[in-house]
Amino acid sequence: MSKARLSRRRFLKRSSQLSLASAAAVNSIGMLGLLGASQSLSDASDHKALVYIMLLGGNDSYNMLVPTGDNQLRRNYETHRGVVALPEAELHSLQLTSPAKVYAGVGNATTNSTEFAMHPACPAMAELFNSGELAVICNTGNLIQPTSKAQFDNGSVALPPQLFSHSDQQRQLQSEPTNPFRYGWGGGMAERLADYNSDNNVSPLIAVGGLNSFQVTQEGLINTYSLGDSGAPSLDGFAGARQQILEASMQSIDSQAHLMAQKYRDTFDAAIKAQTVVQGAFNQAESLGVDYDGIFAAAGAVATDRSTQRLKTVAKMIAGRSLTTNQRPVYFLEIHGFDTHQKLLSDHQELMTELNAALKGFRDVLVAQGDFDKVLTVVGSEFARTMTPNGEDAEAGTDHAWGGHSMVMGGMVNGGQLFGTHPDLELNQGLDTGRGRWIPTTSNSQCSAVMAHWMGVPQSNLNALFPSLDNFDSPFDATTNLDFIARA
Repeated sequence: MSKARLSRRRFLKRSSQLSLASAAAVNSIGMLGLLGASQSLSDASDHKALVYIMLLGGNDSYNMLVPTGDNQLRRNYETHRGVVALPEAELHSLQLTSPAKVYAGVGNATTNSTEFAMHPACPAMAELFNSGELAVICNTGNLIQPTSKAQFDNGSVALPPQLFSHSDQQRQLQSEPTNPFRYGWGGGMAERLADYNSDNNVSPLIAVGGLNSFQVTQEGLINTYSLGDSGAPSLDGFAGARQQILEASMQSIDSQAHLMAQKYRDTFDAAIKAQTVVQGAFNQAESLGVDYDGIFAAAGAVATDRSTQRLKTVAKMIAGRSLTTNQRPVYFLEIHGFDTHQKLLSDHQELMTELNAALKGFRDVLVAQGDFDKVLTVVGSEFARTMTPNGEDAEAGTDHAWGGHSMVMGGMVNGGQLFGTHPDLELNQGLDTGRGRWIPTTSNSQCSAVMAHWMGVPQSNLNALFPSLDNFDSPFDATTNLDFIARA
C-alpha cells in the first residue's frame, strides 16, 4: 500500500474525529417530528450545560465518603474495612443540612445519621459540600428493577447483564441496564432537546479525550465531536502549499462526484468549521480575563493532569458559548485509574487528590466566568468496591462491587445533603451480596432522569429515554429522596 494512501486514511480518520453534527446536520424541526419532543422554543435563551465526569475502574466511594462518630455505622465501617479503614481524625468533616437516610433492614426501613466526612485528600470537596455547592447521592447503581437480597440469592429478579464487569457496567451507567446496547442517555437526551441546539456547525455533544457510549444517539442524527485534552485537534500538516492543494481538491468535488468523494469533502468541511468555532470559543474565553491556569493551580491542580486539562477545556468551551446557538451542550470526560485491586490506600489517595483539585479548579473558573449556576457537574463510576479488602497488609486493595456513591455540583444543586439511602454496612444480611457488595437502593436511571429533566426533557418524556423507570418509584416523589436539584 502506498504512503499516499496511508496518508489519506490517516487524514480521514483524523477529520472524522474532528467532525461534528454538521457532518450529519440536524434539522431541529425534523427532530421535533421524529421524537415528538414538546419543548418550547421560547426557552432557547436559557443556557444549561451538563458535564459528566466518569471515574473509570470503579471508584472506592466508601473511602471517599466515610461515616464518623460513636455509632453502629462507624463501627461497621471500621470492622469490615480492616486495614483499608481511614482514621477518623484524618477525615474532613461534613456539616449536613439535614439528616441522611441510612438503610435499617427489610421493608425499606431507614434511620437517620448526620455524621459523615470526606477522604483525607478531599478538603475542597468537603468545603464545597459544606457551602451548599456539592451533594452526594448514596448507593446508586445499575438496576433493572428494585432488588432484595432474597431475590438476588434465589435468582428471582432480573439483574443488569454482566454484573461486576467494567465495560458492561460502564455502558449501562451511560445508557440503561440492557443488552444489547442501544444508545447513551446523553445522546438520547440531546435528540430530545433539539429545539435548544440549533447550530449545524457544532455538535451539542462534546467529548474531551475520546468517544464514549454516553453520547451515542438513538436516531443517529447527531454526531459527537471529540476534542483533544487541551482543545481542538488540528489536521496534521495542514499548512502552506499542502493546505492550498487540499482545499482546492475539496472545492473541486461537486454533486456529480462519487458519493465517497462527497462524503470525504463533507467530513473535511465539517472539521474545518468545527475547528474555527472551537478556536473562536477559546479566543472569547481568553478575552474574559479569567486566569484559567492560575485558578486551577491555586486549587492544587497539576497542569499536566488530564483531569485538569480536560476540565479547563470544558470551561473555555462554556465561556465561549456565544459562538454557537446550542443552549443545551452535553460534555463528557473520563478520569482513569480507579481499578484499585492493590494499594488502595496509596493509589486512592493520589486519585482523590487529583479529583479534589480538579473539581475545585473547575468550580472556581466557572464562578469567575459567571457560569456556575448554569453548569451541572456529575461525578460517577461504573460501580463501587467491596467493603472488605482482599488482603491484610498495607498493599491490600478492594475488588469489584455494585452500589456506590456519586456526586453532583453546581449552583442549582441542593448541596450539603446526602440523597438516596446509605447502606448500613452490615455484612451477610440486608443489602450485602457478599463481601460488602451492596445492592443499590437507588437506580442510576432514577438519578439520570432528574438530571435530564433539569436540562429540559419533560417528565412525560423521561420514560421513553429511560425505559427502566417504569419499574421504580418516580424520582420526583419525596419518598425517593432524590431532590438534589433545586426546583425553579
